[in-house]
Amino acid sequence: MRKLIAVVCLGLLFFIGCSKDQPLPPPPPAPQVNEQNSPPEEETIPKKPQLPGAVAVMVDNYSKARPQSGLDKADMVYEMMAEGGITRFMALFYRQEAEKIGPVRSARYYFVQLARGYDVPLAHAGGSEDSLNMIVNLKVKDLDEIYNSGGYFWRDPGRKMPHNLYSGTKRLLEGAKAKRYTLVPLPLLPTATEWEGETIPRDKEMILDYSSGEYHYLVNWHFNGKKYERKINGENHSMEDGTAISADNVVVITAQTKTILKDNIPLSEIKIVGKGEARYYIGGKMMEGTWSKNSAQSAINFYDNTGKPMKFKEGRIWVQVVPDWSVLTYKN
Repeated sequence: MRKLIAVVCLGLLFFIGCSKDQPLPPPPPAPQVNEQNSPPEEETIPKKPQLPGAVAVMVDNYSKARPQSGLDKADMVYEMMAEGGITRFMALFYRQEAEKIGPVRSARYYFVQLARGYDVPLAHAGGSEDSLNMIVNLKVKDLDEIYNSGGYFWRDPGRKMPHNLYSGTKRLLEGAKAKRYTLVPLPLLPTATEWEGETIPRDKEMILDYSSGEYHYLVNWHFNGKKYERKINGENHSMEDGTAISADNVVVITAQTKTILKDNIPLSEIKIVGKGEARYYIGGKMMEGTWSKNSAQSAINFYDNTGKPMKFKEGRIWVQVVPDWSVLTYKN
């Protein structure tokens, strides 16, 4: 009887964590916690990319998924509404390796369209029906923990499902290689060192109110003189190892958004293929402009108020997608 129980338990673990022909690799060692809960004084982003190509990862942002891992090492992060007042991230990694990324969650069709525009492997755990169909139809480079890539993910036994699935850039690149995906770099965006725009006083924080229904969710960005520091509901948004998130560029764009009910679950529909307005927060200034994405297969483009490609500060970019400007305010 004991042998039978052991066999059943091993079978369950195998089913949850890996695909039929891929053994589950051991997770990396637990990160060392920074007790001071603060970022390094000066972070150095590698001039030469550490990855042979970029990868995109869907990351959970439900309260029980925090603290997350790896978002601080992403080159670019898109944040959009997933359902009922809960946002989700698509993080793009290229210049820096990330040993642990997650918790990894499911895809939504508008994130699939973004990933296809960059032509990068998309790591996720299943998704809505329309997103899974779109992955096939658009021929997205797919790394799905549930259906085809379980061996390149692991579950943290110290956290509860479904907020305990992780991967890392090394694992995902192994998966991309096994599937013979072509790896491509992130596109180089124009950069500058000075910007002309509206000066936002240092004592003011930008606030984005994503609250909906029972969920109270505010995103705060504060310019500290060098970078933009991120908060959630007034508290520093820090990673599992204590590193606080910061960005060199914060971009807020408007996209047509509506909520639909499917099986009594409120889901978001966001028109990320199209165009809209943009506001760029760089170096303590705010500049207005526009964005456009002509098709699911094309990259998203950012423009200044003259219609020329927007010039960013060298470093990390965080893109907040909102339905309209009413969700954006400032406070001292």
